[in-house]
Amino acid sequence: MNEKINYCGIDVSNETLDLYFKNKEGIEQHLQVSNTLTGFRKLLKEAGNNTHFVMEATGVYHLNLIFFLNEKKCCFSVVNALQIKRYIQMHLERNKSDKKDAKRIYEYGCDREPEKYTMPDSSYFECRSLNNSIHDLTKEITKFSNQIHSLKKCPFNAKKIEKSFLKIIKLLKEEKSKLELELHTKLVEWDEETLHLISSVKGIGKRSAAELMVYTQSFKDMESYKQLISYAGLSPTEYRSGSSIRGRVRICKQGGKQLRNILYMCALNAKKSNGYCRALYDRLVEKGKNKKAALIAVCNKLLKLVFGVVKNKTFYHENFDTVQNFV
Repeated sequence: MNEKINYCGIDVSNETLDLYFKNKEGIEQHLQVSNTLTGFRKLLKEAGNNTHFVMEATGVYHLNLIFFLNEKKCCFSVVNALQIKRYIQMHLERNKSDKKDAKRIYEYGCDREPEKYTMPDSSYFECRSLNNSIHDLTKEITKFSNQIHSLKKCPFNAKKIEKSFLKIIKLLKEEKSKLELELHTKLVEWDEETLHLISSVKGIGKRSAAELMVYTQSFKDMESYKQLISYAGLSPTEYRSGSSIRGRVRICKQGGKQLRNILYMCALNAKKSNGYCRALYDRLVEKGKNKKAALIAVCNKLLKLVFGVVKNKTFYHENFDTVQNFV
């Protein structure tokens, strides 16, 4: 008979960690510690090294903790925040607090027995940080560009403000270019072969190749192209009940928004430069599909081709789609 696993739910925030677990006497208890090395040591002292720790993925706030737990060879799981949210909603929880969240995460661990988290190598975290910073700079560039557009509509003279914003945009673009160069260098050091395979697919540019590598951890544990499409939030969802309710089939959008946006831009290029994608787009439009739906299909086609080149370790060529098998 398997020994019962002792779980510890952790609600992570910037400054504190709220823990919920069974103590040595078997009594459930709540404890709050600081999100620092001192707090991590107290966590292990109170909960024990043999405990299975469960937490949400919280951007960067949980990273120091998982590095500490990994170094101490502890068992832990990092769960998608949406899964925890749905679990809490399922229990019709009306009130919210860090203590209650920690308890629900603890209960989630006991009920669902999540898989142990496999720690990526340090190169992944470096590339992810660079990639996120590039996205942040892109948002800032877009924000200031939109403000300049708004200023042009003003009934007063805003030339000085416009000039100031243009200088900021120029600086942001320069810094973005530096980070993109640094990211490319890190990706080459991390997994040069996979990067070149992805980039060989017509329609996939440098940014989308980088996004795919970071988002999939260089295709680690990626078992099928359908899984990749689901990761990007591009898998179709159907809303139907009985004979009277028949909603439109839409994409789920529960995945990488940043990756999805970049792929959409790639699809615009691929429907012109990639023979398979062009044929697919034209065929769907001729059948009466709207152009946006056809572009989503092209996005899925690109992901299928990318998965194929990586899985088969074969560079993309004109007859690739007809000779390779996809899982």
